[in-house]
Amino acid sequence: MCSLFMREVGAMAKFGLCVLCFILSVSSTIPVWAEGEQDGVAASNTADNPSIDLAKPSEPGKPYTSLIIDACGLNLKRCMSPKIKQTDGKEVWGTVKVDIDFIEEHGLVAYAKSMEDAKKNDRCGSNPMIVKALRIDGRAYSDPVIADGDAKLLIEENSKGKFLDKFDVIFLLCDKTD
Repeated sequence: MCSLFMREVGAMAKFGLCVLCFILSVSSTIPVWAEGEQDGVAASNTADNPSIDLAKPSEPGKPYTSLIIDACGLNLKRCMSPKIKQTDGKEVWGTVKVDIDFIEEHGLVAYAKSMEDAKKNDRCGSNPMIVKALRIDGRAYSDPVIADGDAKLLIEENSKGKFLDKFDVIFLLCDKTD
């Protein structure tokens, strides 16, 4: 009986040691860019930054033709179905009904590596609304988070120009040095 008990304890200890080794090996493979993050949000981008300028309303008679979200330096990843979120995590735009062929051919949003490229994009038009992302959210690091004031203005401006309805959305992703 005693030897059976000792075998059971030994097996549990080996199992516990294996689990501990697995946890340590997984934690050592976390990429360097993830250090200092909580729930996928970079620590330096966790709160609304008062130094970020909010978007301005469109001029009377000149509705916005598109949306450019500037996510430079935030490590935004490309995705087939990105969302735009406000600071509390609530979705502003992104869950839409769209033909799968359109998504495969054009994507829900366009991506550009510079503001110049974004403004040359077919989706841009002559009067883009430009919004600065505060941080990136989502399991795939693909969802820009914008200030609540910008989210409210975005909905108001879309009622005039319908650019979200036409998928005239461009995400600007570039290195901090661009």
